[in-house]
Amino acid sequence: MSLEHPDETQVETQVDRPSGGRAEGARRRSRRGLVVAAVAVVLFGSSGSVWWIASQARTPEQRASNAAAPPPSQITGKVSDQQLVERMELTGKVETASRTTITGVQPQGTSRAVVTALPAAAGKSLKAGAVVAEVSGRPVLLLPGRFPAYRDLKAGDKGPDVQQLQRALQPLYGTAVNGTYGPATVEAVRKLYVAAGYEAPAGQGQSATGGGGATSGTARGGGSSPGGGTAPRGGAETDGGTGAAPGTGGTNGTGGASAPPARGADTPPAAGPAKPGEVLPAAEVAYVSALPATVVQVAVAIGDAADKPLVVLGSGGRQVRAALSADQRTRLRDLPADAVIRFGTGPYEGREGTLGSLNSPSDGKSGDQQGKSGGQDGAATAGTAGAAASAGAGNGPGTAGGQHEALFVPSGAEAKEGSAQQISVELRRSPKGALTVPVSAVWTDLGGSSTVTVTEGGKERNIPVEVLFTHEGLSAVHALDENLAVGQTVVLVRRGGPAGGDSGGSGGGSGGTSGGTDG
Repeated sequence: MSLEHPDETQVETQVDRPSGGRAEGARRRSRRGLVVAAVAVVLFGSSGSVWWIASQARTPEQRASNAAAPPPSQITGKVSDQQLVERMELTGKVETASRTTITGVQPQGTSRAVVTALPAAAGKSLKAGAVVAEVSGRPVLLLPGRFPAYRDLKAGDKGPDVQQLQRALQPLYGTAVNGTYGPATVEAVRKLYVAAGYEAPAGQGQSATGGGGATSGTARGGGSSPGGGTAPRGGAETDGGTGAAPGTGGTNGTGGASAPPARGADTPPAAGPAKPGEVLPAAEVAYVSALPATVVQVAVAIGDAADKPLVVLGSGGRQVRAALSADQRTRLRDLPADAVIRFGTGPYEGREGTLGSLNSPSDGKSGDQQGKSGGQDGAATAGTAGAAASAGAGNGPGTAGGQHEALFVPSGAEAKEGSAQQISVELRRSPKGALTVPVSAVWTDLGGSSTVTVTEGGKERNIPVEVLFTHEGLSAVHALDENLAVGQTVVLVRRGGPAGGDSGGSGGGSGGTSGGTDG
């Protein structure tokens, strides 16, 4: 130890002592905190256990009260005079009532028929005299008529096909309808071709006896028949058309073409050079049942072979075609005569219509015709023979893909072909005077008798009812023995014993079932 600093060691010792004391005090306080926390946890756990044990303790009276049935209670509803209406909602498409498929024919003197122009685009409206298509440079002209062209017409010809041609030309050129292809008809045919932008075909002149010569190279038709006429060749297939003259049966007993009607000698054409319009080839005219007609489908393109369906036309009024399930078809078949058919979203929204016909895979050509068709063609005129398969029109009297279908006839102006249309069909309506109750208010016993239970002032009474029909949770009923009034309270669900009144009431009798059947 240095004599010069006798107190240095002592001072350092005195400084170090207070620091060690503070550390020891902190350790003691920490131990006390842990002890207090442990004691608190133990006390809390003990209190929870005591509370749980106390909560489970029940006197015999409390246990009996908990095991007893709940007091009687009811769920009730009200009687209303709401008219119950069951509707069938369908979605269909607007289409024309009659379809015609225009089929090309190979021109005479050529090795093939080729589509050279298609002026009729899909959706276009065509009038009499319009060009539907051009085949190998020659037009297919559209005219109104009931049956297809079945022979090449020449000056001097007579017959129903001449009359049909004259009726079609009369509104355009004032042609007289006398059944004879005379000079006035020749001139009208010439004007028809000029208006369409084509040269009218001409014959080789006429002899003094009125015998017709062969057609020139501009007239496209079929070969000669054994009887001296031309073989039937139609440029269009119309509804149910066979290509045969009406009443001729189409073919003779040997399978050849039927002979054309005899030429008339009353107004023979004058002898001389060939004149434009003296010939009308069957391949250059297409007849449809009504004009104007709408182009529904163009089945070919320019350059395609033309000896097949070219264009599908729709004419006549509009109808809405809707697909059905088998059950829906059955319901519509039994539709009441006074049922209301109303159109929803679509071009006929807010208008009423009628049921034209019902089609199914097993129906023949006509389907089930309804007495409410409103004068429309119905299914019998809905398509062309063979058109659906060949041209893809899909609107023949049979049903595509074997599905059930309904045709509805709307009222009012025509709508665009192919437009979507909602249809609401009223299947049945509760009669005047019938009341409506929730379906669970009707109780039916094993014998089939139905009742509703009315509760008033804590008392109940059962009222026998006839269930008219049930729809969307409601039942239309008619009281049989007692009056059932609007606003009365009826029992829907009962819990516990009866609240009073008749025993065996709503839900109280054995074997009772709630809810009326769908009458």
